[in-house]
Amino acid sequence: MTVSLHLQFWSITLYQYSQFALLYTTFTDQKQNLMKKFMQKNKSGIVLVGICAAALSACAPVVHNRGYVFVQQSLDQVTVGQTGKEDVRAIMGSPSTVATVDASAFYYISSREETYLYRAPVETERRIVAIYFDDRDVVAQIAQYGLEDGNVVDYVKRETVTRGKELSLLGQLFGNIGRFSSSSGSSIPGSQN
Repeated sequence: MTVSLHLQFWSITLYQYSQFALLYTTFTDQKQNLMKKFMQKNKSGIVLVGICAAALSACAPVVHNRGYVFVQQSLDQVTVGQTGKEDVRAIMGSPSTVATVDASAFYYISSREETYLYRAPVETERRIVAIYFDDRDVVAQIAQYGLEDGNVVDYVKRETVTRGKELSLLGQLFGNIGRFSSSSGSSIPGSQN
């Protein structure tokens, strides 16, 4: 009796599986046919949606963070009149730059630039923390500067005119023809007489 029950169970299970497989393949074929019909009817709509998606994704700026990464807890550990120069270096890390004359200041600099599409990058944020030291190498002052504190420096674009004449390519190539002297006996460099 149990053998016939097992056979009956397996035959029902196989029958259900075959029905499921038939339904699945029928559903898959219908789904593919519907997709083909949709694609044929709405090609321009799909292209338009793709172009809009690409355009919207291109509107997001590319952001570049450069320089020192500020941690406010580290800056809070530096106290005026108590923290020494080496302690500042241990707490804050290496400065972005140091005062060039007597190393009496550490500068920690960070900036953020955003680039939209093909345009030139625009600096949107700048933070500079200047830590000034007294003659005992103890913190005398902590100053913070931002983008609004900066000054635009206009570089002079003048060129210094050099004396002499400008030669063309042919003038440079053929300029030395006939200028060799035979006073040493041979005009070929590296040859020995």
